Amino acid sequence: MFSFQDKVVLITGAARGLGCVTALGFARAGAKVVLSDIDDIGGMETLRLVQEAGSVGLYVHTDVRREAEVQAMVAKAVEAYGRLDCAVNNAGLEIVGYLVDQTAENCDALIDTNIKGVFYCLKHEMRQMLANGGGAIVSQASITSSLTGIPQNGLYAATKGAVIGLTKTAALEVAKHNISVNAIAACAIDAPGDMIWQWIQETGMTPEQVAAGLPIGRMGKSEELVAAVMFLCSDEARYIQGHTLVVDGGFTAQ
Repeated sequence: MFSFQDKVVLITGAARGLGCVTALGFARAGAKVVLSDIDDIGGMETLRLVQEAGSVGLYVHTDVRREAEVQAMVAKAVEAYGRLDCAVNNAGLEIVGYLVDQTAENCDALIDTNIKGVFYCLKHEMRQMLANGGGAIVSQASITSSLTGIPQNGLYAATKGAVIGLTKTAALEVAKHNISVNAIAACAIDAPGDMIWQWIQETGMTPEQVAAGLPIGRMGKSEELVAAVMFLCSDEARYIQGHTLVVDGGFTAQ
């Protein structure tokens, strides 16, 4: 598909779900993969799978809510491999619930992870890529954002809308420095351990009901999401800047 031979790719939230499958996609394309998460057991398992796929990599415990840890994560990637070519800001949190039932604590938790975490990552990834002379960054937004609303996802939507805003601004600030900054807005991607399964469980829906609500008639495959991420990180996509690529089986086109 795309070659990332010897490129250094950083992926946050890599212990499970979309972070794990994204790491494997880049590993199979020849990248040196730097993985981060707060789940050390899951992160080391992803590293094992990356190595099984024939790639090299390392795992760095990182809580994206803490700027010092994000800064250290980027520094360790550069210490190990000399540069940072691509970054996928995948770490995120979803707390399902109607707005009238949500708490201030839930609001703070979502803001700290989904907004501050992405901001810290963008800040230090862009600083390093400015030193590199170029790079590509992709952050995970969501169709539940400024694109559409879904009941029981109001706070989550607000934070993911912020990711889209951060993406546009970051892209404009570094566009002339050979750095692309874009986002993915996905819907109902069937990745083991991903947040869609938490949402299905907490709302009482079934996978069949979710699939029936999508014009394509099925949930997305994890490799379809990974292909979109890898495209935006590829050299072929460098003219795409500040864009949110929707990967949703036609949901927002309805």
